[in-house]
Amino acid sequence: MRYYRCSRRSGFSMLEIMTALAIMAVLSAVIFPMLSSKMRDARRAALSQSLLAISQAAAEYRKAVTRYPPNLSALTNAPIAGVTTDACGGTNYLSAINAANWRGPYLSREMVSTGLQMADGKVESALRRVASGTAAYLLIDVSGVETEVATAMEAEYDGNANPSAGTIRYTTSALPAPSTVPAANPGTVNLSYAIPISGC
Repeated sequence: MRYYRCSRRSGFSMLEIMTALAIMAVLSAVIFPMLSSKMRDARRAALSQSLLAISQAAAEYRKAVTRYPPNLSALTNAPIAGVTTDACGGTNYLSAINAANWRGPYLSREMVSTGLQMADGKVESALRRVASGTAAYLLIDVSGVETEVATAMEAEYDGNANPSAGTIRYTTSALPAPSTVPAANPGTVNLSYAIPISGC
């Protein structure tokens, strides 16, 4: 009777393991930056499209009601005559005629008073009116935007490196009233999208 011995291999050699790790490291070094860049571009595009949609909704609100909305909640909730103000605040209440002309909702998602959480930040419901010389702007504030996304949007919209002027503005500081946005966390900024307006 003959016995045959089978030689069994119990595992991988150190050389095979090191080769596999080296290949994975090279692939990671090539693929990760590409994926990271694509993901950042996707977040930038999504935020950009959302802000554009909100600014168009505010323009439609103004066209119907003849005043700028006091906050983004007004784009999805009908105004109340004598109670709802315009972007100027104070005692500029909407008349019954203006309130009756509301044809919303102007956004497909309901904007609540606490804001709208998005993948790359939180769109705040409060609108800020800012006057600069003869120009005036309504600012849509977004908190918690990655710094890289904000700088990419700045380059796309304004083509410059001035984060305090233009369509895209951002800062790490807390935003002024009526916004309640605190200072940004590390690696993020508070971004504002400026809509040029005429009058109030």
